[in-house]
Amino acid sequence: QARGEAEVHLARSLLAHDPAAAARTAASAARRFRGIGSDAWAARADAVRIRAQLARGVVDRTGVASPTAHRLPDDAEIGRITAALRGQGLRADATAVDLAVQLHDVSTRRRPLRLPDRAPIDVRLLAHRVRTERALADGREVAARRHAAAGLDELSGWQSAFASLDLQSAVTMHGRPLMMSGLTSAMRSGRPDLLFEWSERARHFAQRISPVRPPRDPDLAADLAELRMLRSEADGDDWLAQPRASALRERVRHRQWRGTGSRGIEEYASLERAQAELDADTAVLAYVWSAERVSCVVVTADDARVVDIPDWPIVRGALRGLRADLDIAASVRSGPMAEIVRRSGEARLAVLGETLVAGPLAATSARRLVITVPGVLNGIPWSMIPHLRDRVFTLPVSATAWMARRAADAPPRAAAFAVGPRVARGEEEAAVAASAWATSTSVTGAEATVAAVTELSGRADVLHIAAHGRHAIDNPMFSGLELADGALFGYDIDLIAPVPRTVVLSACEVGRSSVRWGEEAVGMTRVWLHAGTCTVIAAPVVVADDLACELLGSVHGGLAAGLPPAEALASASARTGIVAPFQCHGAGF
Repeated sequence: QARGEAEVHLARSLLAHDPAAAARTAASAARRFRGIGSDAWAARADAVRIRAQLARGVVDRTGVASPTAHRLPDDAEIGRITAALRGQGLRADATAVDLAVQLHDVSTRRRPLRLPDRAPIDVRLLAHRVRTERALADGREVAARRHAAAGLDELSGWQSAFASLDLQSAVTMHGRPLMMSGLTSAMRSGRPDLLFEWSERARHFAQRISPVRPPRDPDLAADLAELRMLRSEADGDDWLAQPRASALRERVRHRQWRGTGSRGIEEYASLERAQAELDADTAVLAYVWSAERVSCVVVTADDARVVDIPDWPIVRGALRGLRADLDIAASVRSGPMAEIVRRSGEARLAVLGETLVAGPLAATSARRLVITVPGVLNGIPWSMIPHLRDRVFTLPVSATAWMARRAADAPPRAAAFAVGPRVARGEEEAAVAASAWATSTSVTGAEATVAAVTELSGRADVLHIAAHGRHAIDNPMFSGLELADGALFGYDIDLIAPVPRTVVLSACEVGRSSVRWGEEAVGMTRVWLHAGTCTVIAAPVVVADDLACELLGSVHGGLAAGLPPAEALASASARTGIVAPFQCHGAGF
């Protein structure tokens, strides 16, 4: 019974992104329940299987549709299962099957939508999808966007109970079909205001909930300390698969889910509000991806236009091997292989510049750019694209988040530096950077512990960490910065209060993010921003130690002089001649 129930819940979670697996899992659960005479749960499992079999192909992050689940059920089977569900008093499950039938063929099945009282959120969202798809089938684009927006607003209200970044980003999966329908419709309209609105909905969706910092939890701190020890003792990247590490991981996640409260929902910005925030030298480039194509909304103080990106297959091809080229180039610095890899990476960056950047830049002469991107473009080292090397840019989660964080403050006064073990030029990098500041504190060697860095974070305006980093693709909150006593996890960062306004991460990989279902990118940079940091300077690929040392040392000269982080980074790159993948995330200016 318990195993069957677990399979039903697993099948439900698979409906949104792998309907074929959902159908197989639900069928297994149904057989298990029938074997023990659990008729009600067998009917539930059958309902999930029917919904999976009726699900249309899911478009993944590369723009490719996965196949629909194998066999389509016939009307007699559907009628038998819905009758069994109603006979067991499972009205919401029966309604979900009926809605799935209507969603499968919205053009021919037009029955009134009646939801039972207290229908769960997944059934209510399914009803919004049916209304949206009916409107799209009839060519009623305005109504379709209204229904999609209503469903997303309802999901946001439900989501407001989950201020944890981990939960917020996972919950967005349930709104993805409505989001894609709205984005596709807005893109078809060709209207900049509509496309910008839906871009902000998509980008800002998992950041709408303002978290309340949880109280200090000694049990959570103890669990994280033990996980640090287990990670340090592990040989490979599968350390979380160890039984003890797996149990601790789940306990940490649950504690953080329960402990993070919500302050409320932040509304996303309109095009008019965004334009009011811009000056003559600043523009927003809002890239939007739908199942049909990629476009960019170029927004200036007095204009907005949509620029299509027609060569999406070429962009996807250039992205496929770019990170590998740049990672290898950082470690192979001489010899014939170095030249081959360098040329390959430069060719891919040039292609991205021509296909992805040149068109939008032709629509604005602004020197400063706010670039917002969907998950499919996550991980691009924009600072290395030739077309952007004379521009100052920042990469916020959304234009709304950029506006919320960019309020002018007094120039930073105190800086703190931490150097983890085995960083070849880490202490030199920290010393050079610290020399730019009148007031600074550094911890190195055995003193650079998680507790010490946490304490420094609470009293510094700028925090610079030079450490080896590791990105955990399967659970980005367990990405880490290696310190003297183990990894500083994303969960550790999410508990720091207050956090520095600017964080500089001189570490391999921690500028990367994993894209979760719902197109939500989560990684170390996002964790710092969620915790309240205004700007994070980080790189999405490996950076050679000597380049990081020289470039970031120069960046601190600008930060100490009061330059905004993005201006300081661009100035340092121009002054040193170093083209590196470091870039600003958040409110870089």
